Amino acid sequence: MVDEALTGALRALARLAMRLFPVLPAALCVAIGMSAAPAPAWADSPVVIDGADEDVREGILDLLPDRDEPTTLFEAERIAEEAAARALVWLRSEGYYGATVTPEASEDPPSARLVIAPGPRFRFEPVEVAYVGEPPNAAAASEITRALQTVEPGAPARAASVLEAEANAIAALQSAGYAEAAAGERRVVVDHATALVTARYEFNVGALARLGDVRASPDSIIRPSFIDSLQNWEDGETYSPQALAQLRRDITSTSAVSLATTRLEPPNAAGVRDVVVEIEPARRNAYELGASYSTTEGVGVVAEWTRRNFTRRADSLSVEATLAELQQGLTAEWLRPHAAGLGHAITFGAEITRDDLDAYTRTGAAIYGSVDASSRLRIGQSYGLRLSADQYDDIGGAAVSDAIVLSGFYNLRNDTTGFSLDPRDGSIVDLRIEPSASAGDETLGFVRLIGDGRIYESFGENDRLTLAARLRTGWLEPVSGSADDVPPDRRFYAGGGGSVRGYAYNSIYPEERDLLGLTPGGQGAVDGSLEARWRFDNSWGAAVFVDAGTAFDYWGDAGDLSWGAGFGVRYDLGFAPLRVDIAVPLDEDESGDDFVLYISLGQAF
Repeated sequence: MVDEALTGALRALARLAMRLFPVLPAALCVAIGMSAAPAPAWADSPVVIDGADEDVREGILDLLPDRDEPTTLFEAERIAEEAAARALVWLRSEGYYGATVTPEASEDPPSARLVIAPGPRFRFEPVEVAYVGEPPNAAAASEITRALQTVEPGAPARAASVLEAEANAIAALQSAGYAEAAAGERRVVVDHATALVTARYEFNVGALARLGDVRASPDSIIRPSFIDSLQNWEDGETYSPQALAQLRRDITSTSAVSLATTRLEPPNAAGVRDVVVEIEPARRNAYELGASYSTTEGVGVVAEWTRRNFTRRADSLSVEATLAELQQGLTAEWLRPHAAGLGHAITFGAEITRDDLDAYTRTGAAIYGSVDASSRLRIGQSYGLRLSADQYDDIGGAAVSDAIVLSGFYNLRNDTTGFSLDPRDGSIVDLRIEPSASAGDETLGFVRLIGDGRIYESFGENDRLTLAARLRTGWLEPVSGSADDVPPDRRFYAGGGGSVRGYAYNSIYPEERDLLGLTPGGQGAVDGSLEARWRFDNSWGAAVFVDAGTAFDYWGDAGDLSWGAGFGVRYDLGFAPLRVDIAVPLDEDESGDDFVLYISLGQAF
């Protein structure tokens, strides 16, 4: 009943989308309806199981392939024998080493049946451990004891527990510095007289490894000095698989390398082993093309060319061109990964841009430099400087038409989510401060403060339902001069695909400012969203959302929110979801479009 209701609801949404936006591709709506249709029903196993409790029956039935009911005695016998073989393997793996399984088949009507006598569930005896050569130190031996707790005495003698314990013990040895630790002969002794099982492990520990210098192979791709900077251990420090894993992540995250593996050199006279990173370079040139569309912001196209490993420091030089109805621009950036410490890149850039918004038109150029924390860091700090020169038109009688602004920023981010383009669990807290000095038509100093919080929680099988919420607020405080003379692009706005959907981009701010001939935008802003995302399968999904926000000059007006609501479709492209949203403005005095369509990559937040 739930599937039928969900199917009907999605088809109704598809019909509504066709009425609201006639040019929405019919194929998309058809695909939505098809994806919501119930999957073909597969028959359950026709095998009847007798002589076992409910947990055992369920465990065996989960292993049996789905079959149609047998139509002949021969089919019934074949199905029963196949099921008996699977059941016996499962029973023994779960500790029922004395179990018997008898397959039976009937002719009238044709049916398959298993008669199971599980017998006692065998239990573990204390584990036995032996070492080939020198044993590990006391700390490592203690870790091995902890790792073998899955085969503790009295626990059910599951085969998976035996294998898991061995793997945990090897991992514990390697984490303790024994890089070449390996498992030796493993013996499992089953005593049917006592229903007890003894697991006997043997480990070849090897010598304790200490790490030395790091180098790349081949050494002609990336400068040795850059490889040296990635070393995250002190010379002579005890081997750690986590340290080498981080080294591989740090070098592959630069995009200059497509594959990196590590190996240890033989120990030198001091017993120290150098680390060799074997790398495969990525293609030197990369080309990217992106597009977005909304009925209020029009079509946007972004094209980017990147030259990887530009100076053999795993760095990159990129040139990006943006062509959209509301914005056009050309940006060049030089990015040096890990240049400010591991996980912190240095970026230098220059840009020429033009914004053609309802609130104002801006033409400007800027140069900037920043230290940027990697997005994979849970807590990241970024900071930088920017110098821009801008000219503003279509701002009524506002005093600011030309401005030269020197601004800095400091950004603190705490991110516990996973994949950033489609987060499903965790939270993001982002705090930013931007002190600025402006010259030109007006001379003043001001500080912008911005706080952004997001939270994600998933429910159900395979996290099919994700509830997402965000809240963002900002405030502009003049240090010298008047807030009314702050350049319009540094003031606050709401509305658009990343703010309050259903309204034109940056269209929400105090209307009286236009009537009084003041610089557009608000001195502060607040906006937020609630969104429920449902995934039908690995490809298709849908969402419903409510957005609210406003820009204001006085905190007392912060509660005068503009509301928008809508629904959307998601299609997983593998690296990010394709998002199609239809949003409706809920303000009664809204003079814009009755609805707005957004098409872009990635979730709205």
